[in-house]
Amino acid sequence: MTNTPTPRVGDAGLAGTTTLEPLVSVILPVYNGESDIEATLDSALQQTYRNIEVIIVDDGSRDGTRALVDALALRDSRVRVVAQTNRGVAAARNRGLAEARGEFIAPLDADDVWDPTKIEKQVSRMMDAGDDTGLVYCWWVWIDANGAVLDCSPRWGIEGSAAETLLQVNYTGNASVPLYRRRHVEQVGGFDVTLRDRDAQGCEDWDVALKVAERSSVAVVPSVLVGYRRRRESMSTRTARMWRSHALVVNGARQRRPALSPSTIRRSHDQFALHLAGVSFWSRAYFQSIFWGLRASRSSLVLHILPHVIRLFSKTLVRSGHSSREVVRPGVRFSSWDMPRSLIPYDLIYDRHFKRLRDE
Repeated sequence: MTNTPTPRVGDAGLAGTTTLEPLVSVILPVYNGESDIEATLDSALQQTYRNIEVIIVDDGSRDGTRALVDALALRDSRVRVVAQTNRGVAAARNRGLAEARGEFIAPLDADDVWDPTKIEKQVSRMMDAGDDTGLVYCWWVWIDANGAVLDCSPRWGIEGSAAETLLQVNYTGNASVPLYRRRHVEQVGGFDVTLRDRDAQGCEDWDVALKVAERSSVAVVPSVLVGYRRRRESMSTRTARMWRSHALVVNGARQRRPALSPSTIRRSHDQFALHLAGVSFWSRAYFQSIFWGLRASRSSLVLHILPHVIRLFSKTLVRSGHSSREVVRPGVRFSSWDMPRSLIPYDLIYDRHFKRLRDE
């Protein structure tokens, strides 16, 4: 991938207008996603920041996705559809990156939903933070298949030179959260397609965020701006594959940064085991959840998290499948309703944990 001059174009949806706002390229890979792709695309096109292009990459879908996205693209000239044989999400994102013309890159998974102000707030934060900032993240909510809110992300406030912290805890959350400067994503080589070849898909988005954070500063918009859809059959519930993916990404970070301490690597593994325990718990695979919890038991974090887990388990027994009354919809600002606090306050726990580590 090569760096090319980035055009600053007018809003293609408003004929004859021009703007000095930098173009944002939304990269939207999709595979057999006809059930959610229209809502996801609507949430991108209804952004208050209008100078965007949306590149939909159909990764060899076998359902009605291709016909649907072709029809949707006719409604708005900012949308382009490209197709390829099925090669996995990393290759699809890389294809979108190769097609992109924007100064900034905003990945969006095909079943997630954005708050209408997401791109506007992230571009503003990126510009304010300065040219050495390559990644701006935000907060998010987990939603179910119907868009009902299940939980809210921790209220992370991590900024600056924060690659080592990101290795230990993924405060960027998921692929639909970050806004990147395009040149940084290109400099790190895009998304790692070899993880799929090694049956280790799942951590491609975290891998890119890590590599960008190693080269640039990180900034945050302290607002909930992404609805991240959870499905019990999704990739993130395939815990053995996710564990392999995580191990390979951590090994890559260790090769790039030989000075990383063994304790940092250990904390990364422990935290990810806790994450998999949580994913398994939500999927009602309780014995699997215990397995991953025991895998992380050497970490002092377990003692801080355990009371919250016991409380959640008790609530699950009483109210199975409970979710919020709030429903995330395209075009509706998340700030229009009271945001729930995270069921497990990882931000507060980690603030104390990392402070203790820095003081040691």
